[in-house]
Amino acid sequence: MNKILNPLPVWLQVALVLVIISPIAWNYTFTAREAAFVLHNHTERPISEAIVDDVWIGNAAAFNGYSTGSGVICCAELGKGRVDVQWKLSVTQNQYDSGIRGEDRAKEVLVPERTDDDLYLHVHIYPDNAVRLFWSETMQSKFQVIRGKEARDNVIGKSG
Repeated sequence: MNKILNPLPVWLQVALVLVIISPIAWNYTFTAREAAFVLHNHTERPISEAIVDDVWIGNAAAFNGYSTGSGVICCAELGKGRVDVQWKLSVTQNQYDSGIRGEDRAKEVLVPERTDDDLYLHVHIYPDNAVRLFWSETMQSKFQVIRGKEARDNVIGKSG
């Protein structure tokens, strides 16, 4: 590399370095940061698929009284403003035997403000098609183990 750069004037060496470094710095500084997604299911039915603005974010078992989480799907850019959240409610064998069938659901949701430290977007799906998004620095969500309507009332409010 020195054989190539040494014959060049210093100003040209600096210009070449800037040409190479500038796009990298611009991309890091001014483009949207990627997010990791964590799906939380607070319903009594499994979610076989969830999508946020065309980004598949996973699936989740029916709420079992302890855990609502699905794991982390990484990573995709997510804009500001409103996003479309789509999910497919599936059924357990007992639910199927009782006549319940799968359903497609969708809701438009506002993406909350994100701090510089936030990496994980927690997508909480509650009964009655309620959906709330929360940013977090970690994979843990403060609303992770609250069940069904109780979770909805605590997070959304009783009038929700």
